[in-house]
Amino acid sequence: MKLVSLIEKLPHGCPRPIATIGNFDGVHLGHQRLMRDLVQRAAETGGTPTVVTFHPHPIQVLAPDNAPRQIQTLKQKLAMLESLGIRLVVVIPFDLEWARMSAHEFASGILRERLEIEEVYVGPNFAFGHRREGSFNLLKEIGAEKGFTVGRIHQIQFRGSRVSSTAVRQALLSGQAALARRLLGRPFSLEGEIVHGTATGSNLRIPTANLRSENELMPRMGVYVTVLNAEGRRRQGVTNIGVRPTINSHGAAGPMTVETHILDFEQDLYGKQVTLEFLARLREERRFQDKDALVAQIRRDVVRARRYFAKLKALAPAFATYPFSH
Repeated sequence: MKLVSLIEKLPHGCPRPIATIGNFDGVHLGHQRLMRDLVQRAAETGGTPTVVTFHPHPIQVLAPDNAPRQIQTLKQKLAMLESLGIRLVVVIPFDLEWARMSAHEFASGILRERLEIEEVYVGPNFAFGHRREGSFNLLKEIGAEKGFTVGRIHQIQFRGSRVSSTAVRQALLSGQAALARRLLGRPFSLEGEIVHGTATGSNLRIPTANLRSENELMPRMGVYVTVLNAEGRRRQGVTNIGVRPTINSHGAAGPMTVETHILDFEQDLYGKQVTLEFLARLREERRFQDKDALVAQIRRDVVRARRYFAKLKALAPAFATYPFSH
């Protein structure tokens, strides 16, 4: 996949861009359907499946206090788009200058003249340009004038509601990891580095890997069934997101931590870049009477996690492509 971060000219080998425009945060099921359709259309016409996106999110520039926390890092988003067959991604470095650009200038000057887009597909509520003055109908009018085709995106629904980045975000913030997984078509994941913690887990004889995440959005505090991916291997785990009220003195809230107890694994992963996938939520984080009570609960959490993974295995071959290492 080729990446254009500053729009100057198209790279070689990217003829006739067939494009879509948007933030595509999370690259959820609806986005994935769109990307597959885009790839198919490009194959039929000899074009290049292309995504035009923005970084940072426009709201982070225009109204930072109201900006939603992003589901993915830019790196995660680009990797997902590439896996779906997108061959060219144009990342617009959104700032106040871009925000002042008129809808007509963006459509004719950027999409057509600089990117040479042949076809573009957007949602029915698509808005663009200064103060969101441009609409789907305006884009279609400009396309007819400038010589590019504008098509409408089909909406994807789950249980009667439209699949959206907002729905995924709400599911995660409410702790519904399984729902988020269904909306995304894959587990929600955090990326980052395993760092040294306070060694509390080891002292309790339940060692944990502490993740310093690069993601903006964290699931709701609590205990989750997870899979930790490191060095090309996937390992089953139980993860606590929270402030460790039992460990901290007098139950006071400490800093937010992401700690994973990896099942049947005792090696250290310090300094490793990992991905942590969230499959299901087990319970809230809470303060226990003492450390012994905490350890007893963690052991019960581990038993429940093992049962969960056993059920996944029993559902083979549906999960035959979901291997684990021990």
